[in-house]
Amino acid sequence: MFSVVLPSPSAGFTAFGGGARNGILVLASLTAYFTCDRAVNHTVDKAGSVEHGRQDDLVVVRQFASRRQAEQYALVLTAMGVPSSIAPHKTCTGLFVAPEDAARAIAELWAYDRENGERPQGKQPVRLPFPRLEVAMTYWAILLFFFAAARNGAFSYAWVDEGAAQAGLLLEGQWWRAVTALCLHVDVAHLLSNLVFGTVFLVLLSQVLGAGAAGLSMVAAGAAGNVLNAYVHAPAHTSIGASTAIFAAVGLLAALRQVWRLDRGKFSMRDWAPLAGGATLLVFLGLGGGNTDILAHVMGFGCGITAGFVLARRDWDRSSDGPLQWKCAGAAGSLLAAAWIAAAIA
Repeated sequence: MFSVVLPSPSAGFTAFGGGARNGILVLASLTAYFTCDRAVNHTVDKAGSVEHGRQDDLVVVRQFASRRQAEQYALVLTAMGVPSSIAPHKTCTGLFVAPEDAARAIAELWAYDRENGERPQGKQPVRLPFPRLEVAMTYWAILLFFFAAARNGAFSYAWVDEGAAQAGLLLEGQWWRAVTALCLHVDVAHLLSNLVFGTVFLVLLSQVLGAGAAGLSMVAAGAAGNVLNAYVHAPAHTSIGASTAIFAAVGLLAALRQVWRLDRGKFSMRDWAPLAGGATLLVFLGLGGGNTDILAHVMGFGCGITAGFVLARRDWDRSSDGPLQWKCAGAAGSLLAAAWIAAAIA
């Protein structure tokens, strides 16, 4: 997974390989870093004296990322004499009570949170369902199309010359290069690397933000990373590759997890694990190799962290906000299309 530095807009170029040796480390990091509890029991458990047959008449007073959290708070209500039950709710686990007990249950749960310094569980991040296959297929289709078009000179157009992120031209006003460069790759090894790793991090981010928001945030943060990268290089510096956006996704995931951990109100060394994990992935995957544009990776990672801290403060129900996801997906597609249209008519 790497962005490639091109010697010049018209010269030949090569890509380095070497990310494969870090595959085991990546998989281990992903397993330890991004795994979270899920509600997997799809039966209704009785806590107190709420009957199973009355489930449709109950109201949900709190949603949880895991069943274990729900059981902890059900015990709190039981101790206070409020009957409750636990059941799947949307994509998480819900804690239900009778309508007449709802106000008291909410008050008791908030009192428990205050006394124990816990973050209100209604704000806990919820991992969305595994993205549909279409998400990965769309990502692959975009990169494969532009690779084939550039390799074969489709429509008699110089795709790399007109779309690469050349620092001088980008800063002179050719903004589209920050976006179009994300679609281009040097060779098959370069392409496959970004296809594989990009799919992994796009899927992980989709489970946190939703597919549409994940795609838009990756493209936007990746483009921002290319712009910042242009500021720190000579005007002739030219690079291409989707890895700036991929490292932006790593930064997004790290920042989102970091904020959610720190918002619990309790601090320990483990609470800094998300940022440390993201930085570790950056070091192992993004800081080596001959023509690798290291600063593009760093800038993408930094823009992803910034975007992640902003998005972590947004409070919306991502599990049910389908229209927002479609709008974000449309915005990402429109940004890509607008960038290439601008490049074609410039």
